Amino acid sequence: MFLTLWNYLRGYVIVEVSGFSMERFINLAVNNNIYLWDIQEKDHKIYFKTNIKDFKRLKPYAKKARCRFKAKVKKGFPFIAHKYKRRKMLTIGSLLFISMIWLLASFVWLVEVEGNERISSLDIINSLEKKGYSVGKLKYKLNLREAEQYLVNQYSDVVWAGIKFEGTRLVVQVAEVVPRPQINDQNIPCNIITKRDALITYIATYKGMPLVKKGDIVKKGDILVTGQMPLGLDEPNMYFTAARANIKGKTTYSLQGNISIQQISKDYTDHMSKKYSLKLFNQSIPLINQKFSFKYYDRVITTNQLRITKLFPLPFALEIEERLEYVPVVTEISEEDAKDQLVASLWENLSKNLSDTAIILKRDVFFTKMGNAISATLNVIAEEDIGYAVELQSEGEN
Repeated sequence: MFLTLWNYLRGYVIVEVSGFSMERFINLAVNNNIYLWDIQEKDHKIYFKTNIKDFKRLKPYAKKARCRFKAKVKKGFPFIAHKYKRRKMLTIGSLLFISMIWLLASFVWLVEVEGNERISSLDIINSLEKKGYSVGKLKYKLNLREAEQYLVNQYSDVVWAGIKFEGTRLVVQVAEVVPRPQINDQNIPCNIITKRDALITYIATYKGMPLVKKGDIVKKGDILVTGQMPLGLDEPNMYFTAARANIKGKTTYSLQGNISIQQISKDYTDHMSKKYSLKLFNQSIPLINQKFSFKYYDRVITTNQLRITKLFPLPFALEIEERLEYVPVVTEISEEDAKDQLVASLWENLSKNLSDTAIILKRDVFFTKMGNAISATLNVIAEEDIGYAVELQSEGEN
């Protein structure tokens, strides 16, 4: 591989030899230290490759062997350079193009975030942008280690951040805090606290010391059963255990919403128009903008960013904006149907907060009509498990 590249850079020719003593010609050339390779015989002629310097030395040996030779093919950088020697503008243009690509590759043109689940990628990108780590910045001016520490300090849920360059991309990798799992190990000392405000309706303690009783009203976060207990009646020292109990409470939920009797849907037509724009850096240059007279339409924007490769996105993009015409269709539903839809929506949202074992004790819905809108308030009283375990250490106990 290296030898092939070296021969290409030096330049070489494929020589065609014909005559009576072709073998003698080859022997004379080799014996006089002329480097030949890829020697082949075809159709009563001999072909071989040699470099430019040795090609010029072949003439006396061809004369001795009464042979004729000529350069059949010329290959290599010297021949290409000679070919374009007179085309100065093409050479200058090529050099300018290469320089421009090299210059553009020195900037960041795309920021991507990986590894995040709970934190929005857009939030992370905006946070970095405020600190100067954004699109259009020179790569050598960015302190990536400083940016990593900034993200860890900025977001309590981020325990690790890694930032690196991949071509013209700034790739941000983050690792988020793993939520504390529910305690299942009965050997871990813990308290049982309440999930939400409730009226205690039932409590059975299997382990630990209860701090509430049936009929007590508790607030979210109150300790129901503690795992910190004295060793004896007159013993000041404490010991710790994993509190266990079955605690039920009466909880209340209230949710509001509204709905319009007049429902508007979109009936799309076959009419559409397109707008093409070239985005250079942060500027948009219109190219083609088809005329339209739609009163109601939706826009669909597609951006195709120019890339040399996947690793080298450039600050140029073709943006296509499609405008899709639609006709608004107003339909009116009955009050009963509107109420049913509203209650179903409120109940679906409220059910997300109920525990799986919740028993609904009471459910009331109050409706109010104002013009074409109906408002509803859904009140629910339920009995459900309200306790969950939390490590004693997280409560600040020793």
